Amino acid sequence: MKKIYLPLFIITMIAIIVGIWIYQTDAVKSDTALFSEYMHIGIIILLFAFGIFLAIRRFSSTKKGLPPEDELSKRIEQKAASKSFFVSLFLWLVIMYLQDEKGGEAETFFGYGILGMALLFAGFYFYYYFKGNIDE
Repeated sequence: MKKIYLPLFIITMIAIIVGIWIYQTDAVKSDTALFSEYMHIGIIILLFAFGIFLAIRRFSSTKKGLPPEDELSKRIEQKAASKSFFVSLFLWLVIMYLQDEKGGEAETFFGYGILGMALLFAGFYFYYYFKGNIDE
């Protein structure tokens, strides 16, 4: 039962921290907010929704008397993780090229890379979750 509440606790804590960060960011409050700041907030909201989706799925499984993680869900996570890792290598190559060409701060591009990796995992997870047949 503790395995069910831990992800929900982590998601809630992250949502509170991000909410405080958004509230205290002056650029988001002003009229001169950059597109990248709104993009960060949107991606964080999408990842929060992905976490809520996983938590709801675990709760519904335990209500039905099933284990929270069965073989299929573990296989979906494994397949999504392997594909997202492979694609994220190319993502990091593109990010390194853009950082070299545009010459911005490395921390900003590092943040883009981490958010991109999380989005790749969520995208591949939903792809294999709704596709169903993962043993190709």
